[in-house]
Amino acid sequence: MRHIVKPLLRQRMMPLLVALQVALACAIACNALFLLQQKLVPIVTPDGVGQPDCLIVAWNIAPRGNPWPPATLRQTATELRAIPGVASASLAASWPMETMAQLSGTVVAEGKGIKASASVYIGDHLLDTLGLKLLEGRNFSAGEDALIYKGMGLEADGPAIITQALARHLFPDGDALGKVIRIGDQADAARRTVVGVVAHLMRNKFGQDDREDVDYTLLFPGTPSNWPVPIFGVRVRSKAEATGVLKAMKAVVQRELGPNMIQGIDPAYESYGDMRERMLAQSKAAVWLLSGVSLIVLLVTVVGIMGLTSYWVQQRARQIGIRRALGAQRGNILREVQLENLLVVGVGILFGMVLAYAINLWLMHRYELSRLPWNYLPYGAALMLLLGQCAVLSPALRAARVPPVVATRSV
Repeated sequence: MRHIVKPLLRQRMMPLLVALQVALACAIACNALFLLQQKLVPIVTPDGVGQPDCLIVAWNIAPRGNPWPPATLRQTATELRAIPGVASASLAASWPMETMAQLSGTVVAEGKGIKASASVYIGDHLLDTLGLKLLEGRNFSAGEDALIYKGMGLEADGPAIITQALARHLFPDGDALGKVIRIGDQADAARRTVVGVVAHLMRNKFGQDDREDVDYTLLFPGTPSNWPVPIFGVRVRSKAEATGVLKAMKAVVQRELGPNMIQGIDPAYESYGDMRERMLAQSKAAVWLLSGVSLIVLLVTVVGIMGLTSYWVQQRARQIGIRRALGAQRGNILREVQLENLLVVGVGILFGMVLAYAINLWLMHRYELSRLPWNYLPYGAALMLLLGQCAVLSPALRAARVPPVVATRSV
């Protein structure tokens, strides 16, 4: 080992440059992997909504003055259900993939103390309109869907349907059906009884989730009062009927709510599939950008290690020739160059992990990003070790091919 370490200490510039390059690449790779994971999760996670092209959503409906009375909004939803070709229609306070209205907070498993941050969708007939897959329990009854809350409904007791991921988190030791969830940290917060569990339903909160809770969602039945931005969702029986239903849907909303809408702000109508594409477009662009930047940084690192190591091998040709003349085999030279690279890259990785946390702290302070989980550091370190060994392979093979006789002539 001494014959490997001593040349590195004697000529420090090359190892120092490689270590610095590895440290910078490692820091960038760790943070890029973390950010990529955050952007990829909502793209690849099932959102739970069935047949997105058969679901039409009307949103951005803003009243002039006070919010519409619940009775007016319910009458509009009733008329939407009467449109030929409509399978189900909902009046809701918030909607998947629509971030203008977000209802989220802490939910607590009563008696267990297990907490989770979750999103809440409040509305009627949501299970059918969203096309969710019910795994256990039941849908809300007609009486439960007919509830009109005094406020938003978050402070009211009643039933709830939760996702499978949330059920497993809050009640890891058994069936969540019939269990009680407290909506908030306070002891006097509202209680909801779990009556059903659905396979998936993605939150409508993007950008700051830790991505373990992307599927932590609850459904409440009923209609909030004094809610200024109602949303209507309509599920058509077939995609072929979507165009005709959309036209009739616009006419109903305009007839029932148009006279009291804010002038100049038109309601938005789009299929859920288009809404999802629009909402995830920014995440997809970020994935491409981060992937491209990361790939360039890693390629530059590989080329840099190859170049510096080739120069280092060329400078030490005489020393390598002497070792070959003294009996060192090609395999010995190959292993020594790779071990040397391992030491230099290892030092760079140690500095790189510290630098990765420093960059993450700066990003947290500057852009309110999440904290970098520690388990990304081993992934970044393993990636840099693998790239380092691949990059040094060609110079190492060239060093192993140095003929002893040529080296001996140069003595």
